[in-house]
Amino acid sequence: MPLHAKEFFDELALPFTSGIVVGDTYYATPAGDSPLRLRIEFARTIREREYDGLRLTVTHIERGVLDARHLSFTDHGTFTRRDAAQGPGRRGVIRDWHQDGRPPWAGADLTGLRSAIMNFVQVSWPVVTAPRSSAEPAPWADRWHETLWATDTVMLTRLHEATQSVLDLAEGGTYDDRPITETLRNARYYVMDMLGLPLDQGMLAEAAAITQLTGRRLGPDTAEALERFASMPMDRQRSLVQAASRRHAATSTPLRTSPPPVRAIPAPGQKPAARSH
Repeated sequence: MPLHAKEFFDELALPFTSGIVVGDTYYATPAGDSPLRLRIEFARTIREREYDGLRLTVTHIERGVLDARHLSFTDHGTFTRRDAAQGPGRRGVIRDWHQDGRPPWAGADLTGLRSAIMNFVQVSWPVVTAPRSSAEPAPWADRWHETLWATDTVMLTRLHEATQSVLDLAEGGTYDDRPITETLRNARYYVMDMLGLPLDQGMLAEAAAITQLTGRRLGPDTAEALERFASMPMDRQRSLVQAASRRHAATSTPLRTSPPPVRAIPAPGQKPAARSH
């Protein structure tokens, strides 16, 4: 059963205008030009495809993870009424073991979760960041639009890294049974929200990842090739993405003329064994 994450977060109704759902994960940024990012995903239990709450992570685009919190459904009364009506059984969890039917979170009372998320954000997002050095290059968005980016080694390096992040995201999605086409459709927003790059740069990283996957230039046959990949078994799709990642990693990148790149951020659909709560 799909988690119906988009509908879940719509009903959760968090007041962040930048909020977006990619796959089963919610991303948002504070108002203004902030390097902080919020990620919310369903927290797995030790049982396969079972979830007992939400995992919140605040990340700085250069420093990595700043804070994380696990909000359990039980502690916040999310399924108290549902569980009471169902009788004996495991409490405070949802599962996605089936392919059809109602969303697994149907009957949830999201009031407690919403309040806990807002309290977490109010504490975590005002974190004071170190001041920028006057010698540091202009922000990435300014460099992109004020220079000839195709000859700018700083921008080319950043795009190369963003493309790798897109491929990592696509691979992670296969562990949650999401076809690579579904993940790639939203990759530009992931690049924008999690790596701090403008939407147009995210589109280029998305296009570069697709080129590595298909082994051909973008054109009329691209959609057909991607749909063919999406029809393959999930382990086969994962192998294709991993091969594309190796090819991309083997390509030469421009010499860096900027500060070290942002710390890598794990894709939201990592292999279950790697998850922690």
